[in-house]
Amino acid sequence: MNSEISLLDRLNVAVTSDIAEAVRQTAAARGLTVADYVRGSVQARLMLDGARFNRLPNLQRLAARASRFRTL
Repeated sequence: MNSEISLLDRLNVAVTSDIAEAVRQTAAARGLTVADYVRGSVQARLMLDGARFNRLPNLQRLAARASRFRTL
């Protein structure tokens, strides 16, 4: 697999405020950036649906945390 990854395409979606906040809180609780959390979630759904695509390696960059422990 090529070690260079180009993330050039974007998906833009509108969501409700409560979904956006849930994504932010869940990503923070996992210590991830929102982008990495959403990428992983979309990838997982595509796998469940049997879609064919080249999987990304684990791109989990750690987000800055305000506290040591967070809960959902």
